[in-house]
Amino acid sequence: MSQLTLITNSVIYSNSKPLATALLIDGPEIVWIGDHDGAAGHMELADTVIDAGGCFVAPGFVDAHVHATSTGLMLSGLDLTRVTHKNELLDLLSNYAKHVNGATILGHGWDQSNWADPQLPSRQEIDRAAWGSVVYLSRIDVHSALVSNSLIAQCPEVKFLAGYGEEVVTQLAHGALRKFALGSISHSQRKIAQENFLDHALSQGIVGVHEMAGPHVSSFSDASSLQELSSGWNVPRVAIYWGELLSEDTLNIVRELKAIGAGGDLFIDGAIGSHTAFLKDPYSDDPQNIGAGYLTAEQVAHHLRACTEAGIQGGFHVIGDQACEIALTGARIAAERAPDREFHSLRHRLEHAEMLSESGVKEMGKLGMTASMQPLFDAWWGDSGGMYQSRLGTRAHHMNRWGSLLAAGAAVCFSSDSPVTPNTPWAAVHAAMYHHNPQERMSADAAFTAHTRSGWRSLGAHFDSHGVIEVGAPAHLAISHVQEWEGKVPGSLMAKRGAQHGSVTAALPDLGSSHAPEIPVNVCTIVNGMVSYKDESFADRISTYAP
Repeated sequence: MSQLTLITNSVIYSNSKPLATALLIDGPEIVWIGDHDGAAGHMELADTVIDAGGCFVAPGFVDAHVHATSTGLMLSGLDLTRVTHKNELLDLLSNYAKHVNGATILGHGWDQSNWADPQLPSRQEIDRAAWGSVVYLSRIDVHSALVSNSLIAQCPEVKFLAGYGEEVVTQLAHGALRKFALGSISHSQRKIAQENFLDHALSQGIVGVHEMAGPHVSSFSDASSLQELSSGWNVPRVAIYWGELLSEDTLNIVRELKAIGAGGDLFIDGAIGSHTAFLKDPYSDDPQNIGAGYLTAEQVAHHLRACTEAGIQGGFHVIGDQACEIALTGARIAAERAPDREFHSLRHRLEHAEMLSESGVKEMGKLGMTASMQPLFDAWWGDSGGMYQSRLGTRAHHMNRWGSLLAAGAAVCFSSDSPVTPNTPWAAVHAAMYHHNPQERMSADAAFTAHTRSGWRSLGAHFDSHGVIEVGAPAHLAISHVQEWEGKVPGSLMAKRGAQHGSVTAALPDLGSSHAPEIPVNVCTIVNGMVSYKDESFADRISTYAP
């Protein structure tokens, strides 16, 4: 027998019912949307009643590019995101090492581009601070790392791989050491990390995540463990991507994991912060370096064509302008050799796509491809004098072009790439609205849609009914506290747009200005019609009645 949940006294984000204040959920599905008077008729039948107290009820967020285990490990482990000097990093490492009894230390988040003195600790200093532990400390972009000699001693072959250095490891050397370090954690450690991640996602109003798995970033067992955890009804829906060129073995893995496709972190290049994004012209702060390219346009074309023939989605990690050109050249070749309907229907993806050209923006729309992008990248590194400008000079002004993509009719969904940036979707929506380049800014509605409905749509046509509040839609919802709406109902909250024409559309919270954001606080998350997270301050607004 299904459970009936009634939400009332709320501000509901529904385009078909913009003045609604209540809705009814039957099992996993929304079955009624209406007002206070209508809610009274459902009150006695409901098993659970949520008096939202004027809070904002909307489709829950989708974080369309995450690394669950790495994020979970950072949430409970060695977080280096606030470090501002090498000595501070070494102190944190030393204090942490005293409590792990020689276990492998996995840390994340240092970013020397923000340090007044960008000198990094030597490997010998890391050894001394670690008290004998094996150490792997990933940079904020997870494309380079500081490691201990004890880790290298267990993988001596990395000394002969591209990217091996006496201070920082990048490229293939980094990938090999990362794989070994992550492989050293136990099954129970992995499970706890993934549970921590899923709980954290729920606390932020996230109802769906896209996990970027693959042989170069995690493992089959890691992805399989996450898939098993996500099979419950009251956790975020997890869509898995496997980042490996398609072969018979890859296709078997995709099918066994019930993955969306072969894509995600399938690397065409690296990252700007680590000087490994593949550029047409050298880095402004490293004139002998154009980054690293890992795949050719022919390999891209073969992969996307094979994915299309197999009926699964394909995609790539791509950041630099040269990498973007490789990706779209390959996609264009693949599309020419497949029926338009087949190629377009799969909504093949590019992750990040930070340095698309004007022609590349238009091509994304023509090819029916989706760009999975990270608004906090621009907020953190895109301003004048920021890391992007120091690495790229004037090229930094024309990056992360979600506004142009939307104008060109291309699909855009938003994500965090956690643990690179945090799972804070309201902050990401705000960042998309206030891109450092005014030409690339999105409206609040467009940015919110990119972080909700578009994340579902990027998975394929069978998810098109998700991410909206409509009768018949899945009940994946987030309830947010918005200070200025406290105690009010939508009669005074008609949307600004369309009101002059006598129409009413759903209203979003005012997120403040570029320098003074007003970020709503998630207080309740509903997945499949079930209350999966509730803030302590909101718990007494939820009443459950025994049958």
